[in-house]
Amino acid sequence: MKKLILYIAASFISYAAYAQDNASDGAKPKSFFAVTGGMSNLMGNITKTDYHNNSSGYAAAMGYNTGIEGAYFLNKYLGVGGVFSFASFNVTGLQTMSDGFKHDFGVDSIAVTVTTKYNFFNYLVGPYFAYPYKKFTFDARVVAGFVYVTTPEFDIFVEDGGKPHPCAQNISSAGAFGFQAGLGVRYSITNRIGLKLGADYYSTNPNITIQNSNRPIAGARLLTNYHEPISMMNINLGLIYQFGN
Repeated sequence: MKKLILYIAASFISYAAYAQDNASDGAKPKSFFAVTGGMSNLMGNITKTDYHNNSSGYAAAMGYNTGIEGAYFLNKYLGVGGVFSFASFNVTGLQTMSDGFKHDFGVDSIAVTVTTKYNFFNYLVGPYFAYPYKKFTFDARVVAGFVYVTTPEFDIFVEDGGKPHPCAQNISSAGAFGFQAGLGVRYSITNRIGLKLGADYYSTNPNITIQNSNRPIAGARLLTNYHEPISMMNINLGLIYQFGN
């Protein structure tokens, strides 16, 4: 799916560039603002739940995203725009983490809980390409910029000999470069109001310093750094306001 979207987007952009050079003058596609939301499919080692592999992030593969998007078209096919979005994913597989800690620490019981989620804050800008056809406008975009990622807090409740020994892998965060490429279609309900459907491939690679509290130095899984490529597929539906033309 990732390769398909990237291939179609590249083909669409090439076609739009060719068309711009060879087409006669015509009306520009409408510029727009949109409020979007939908599902996100997280991919990479971050979704693994292997206790013995420190690249495992225990993130759920399915999450959601919401955001705002807009583009201003400079001519019949080319515009500039941006996506400012938020994506969030729960944590999964905590029983395997609890079992691993219990075995490694050799204690009576351990329970692992989380208080937050994996969150991605995205601020991306770049070129937009459009092909209007009657009430439809077909879009392609490649946007890039700043991504801010926060990890969940893993609270580890250790009990041995009737005595509690709580510790935690704290909320940690990092900024990184990210990009997103995708395709969309807009449908005009009225001259100004419409709907937008989009599919995007997203990628980033943050280098996150992991903060821990009350953790022993050795004896069990201990993350002090997480630096793994992260990607996701986003499918969104949005309400748009169009202007211009």
